[in-house]
Amino acid sequence: MRNIALGLLMVILLSIFIEPLVEFLNVYRERIVLGSALTNAARAAKNRSLVYESQRQLDAKVNQDRFVDLFSESFEDAMQLRLEKRDGHTLSFSSVDGKYNDFTVTLKFEETTDDASERTISKVTVIAESDYKFKTKYLKLADDAGKDVTYKLIEERKLLLSVKN
Repeated sequence: MRNIALGLLMVILLSIFIEPLVEFLNVYRERIVLGSALTNAARAAKNRSLVYESQRQLDAKVNQDRFVDLFSESFEDAMQLRLEKRDGHTLSFSSVDGKYNDFTVTLKFEETTDDASERTISKVTVIAESDYKFKTKYLKLADDAGKDVTYKLIEERKLLLSVKN
């Protein structure tokens, strides 16, 4: 009887130690998914939003509104989200299937001139933020109890746009 009690105690203690490790792996996976979705959406938007007339002079000027529209479409498809609000270059997304909490994506555009070639180079910084939605039982219970256990997923990607001959 003593061995059975020790076995049950061991199972309970192991579950308490293993669940945070499982959650850590889930967080890491979510960061990878979010990072690849940001990268792919930014690349898709980049390819179709460069101003064609400026490319003739090898300048990389971006149509910012078109970039934001194309980025939001690609990001929605990659993460199964829905665009809720667009305020300039700040986008708010909500999850279609309830898998994620709301995302806020901020796009920052910069145009600089290369000193050597005197060509325009554009730089786009994409920052995505969201509260992480816990997957394991104990952390869901702690989050539902109102404890301060929130974890913020923040991913940032920088895209340098230039045209080469």
